[in-house]
Amino acid sequence: DRDVTGVQTCALPISRVITNNKAWDSATTHRRTWVTEFLARKKPPCDAAVFIAAALAGGGHDVRKAMETGHPTACALLGLPEPPRFFGAGPRPLVELAQSASGVKATQISLAVLLGAYEDGTSRNSWRSPTADTVAYFTALRDWNYPLSEVERLVLEPDTAVGDEGEPAGDDTGEDADAATSDS
Repeated sequence: DRDVTGVQTCALPISRVITNNKAWDSATTHRRTWVTEFLARKKPPCDAAVFIAAALAGGGHDVRKAMETGHPTACALLGLPEPPRFFGAGPRPLVELAQSASGVKATQISLAVLLGAYEDGTSRNSWRSPTADTVAYFTALRDWNYPLSEVERLVLEPDTAVGDEGEPAGDDTGEDADAATSDS
C-alpha cells in the first residue's frame, strides 16, 4: 500500500488494532498504579538525577504541555488535589509540596513531574507510533524494573510490518520486486 505521497505504508489489521488498544487501556491502569507506588518510595532510583536532567534539557512537548496545565497527572500520582486549570487561579499543591521538601523528596517530586508529563503524553497510538519522549519514558520504566506488558513492549520493540495474510512482510523495500521484474 502507498499513501497519497507515494510513501509505502503498512496498514494493520483492524482486529489487531482493536485488540492492542484494549490491551493498552488495561496496561495504562496497571502502569499508573505501579508509577504511583514507585513514587511513594522513600528514595528515587540512583539514576533519577540523570533522567531528570535529560528530560528537562530535552524540553519535549509532553513536559511543556504538563507545565502549562499545572501537572494534573503528577498531582494525581502523588495523591495531591487537582491543580487549578489556570495558573494564578488558586493554590498550587505541587509547588507547595516542592517548596517544603528535603533534597531527596524534591528529587522524587521532580521525577513525579516528569513521569506525569510523559504519562499524559501516552495514548492508544503509543504502541504504533511512539514519540521520542514515550520511548525515553518506557525505557526508564523498564530500567526501573517495571514489567512491561506485551503491548507496552511494542513502544520499545516495534514489530515488523504485517502483510496481507497477517504474516510478517519482512523488508519490503520494493528492491526485490524491481529485481524480479527487470529485463536484464
